[in-house]
Amino acid sequence: MKHLAPLPWTSVKIAWISGVSRPGTRALSPDQLGFIDSLPGDARWKLRTNFPYGLAAEEFRRTTLPVASVVNLTHFVLASQPLRKPWRRRAWRDLRGSCELLLLVTNSCGAQMVQALERESEPKSRLSILSLGSVDWGASRLNRVTVRGSLDRVGVPGMRRADITIDGIGHMDYARSERVRALACDWASGELRRAGFIAAEDPS
Repeated sequence: MKHLAPLPWTSVKIAWISGVSRPGTRALSPDQLGFIDSLPGDARWKLRTNFPYGLAAEEFRRTTLPVASVVNLTHFVLASQPLRKPWRRRAWRDLRGSCELLLLVTNSCGAQMVQALERESEPKSRLSILSLGSVDWGASRLNRVTVRGSLDRVGVPGMRRADITIDGIGHMDYARSERVRALACDWASGELRRAGFIAAEDPS
């Protein structure tokens, strides 16, 4: 059983969730960390690892493409099922109960993972999602905005058309793209304003 440290209460939490490229890791890449740091909001709101949160962070290490592909495929297959490990479900419930507003940036199979986790919880906070290059079988119950790059060829049959398409972006480009970051900042600012956490006249 994993030992999960309690997440401190903050009115808002902002986090990244996706499949990982190396077994057993939750470390975000420098690009992913920079993406989260670029979003508006108090630094205390921002979680600096991948899900599950509340575990000690480890050092990020790059992974070869074949290993990353196999690990991510496994995450995608498992993400469509209820997550079987109780400590993962507990981590999600703790996250949902630790804030009033949860802003999630999902990448690749991240939205599918969230949908599986949501089936196991009774939401205690408002959840809004920016879904980048989503690979899912229809996470239709989620409140999300979907973004896809015109060069992103990773997907599954029957996926719905993205809400926003960005030219020249491939599946591995979202976290490092300045255009995607700018779009994400606008999305996060809008969500924070609607919820009353940023004043309407605040340009940040």
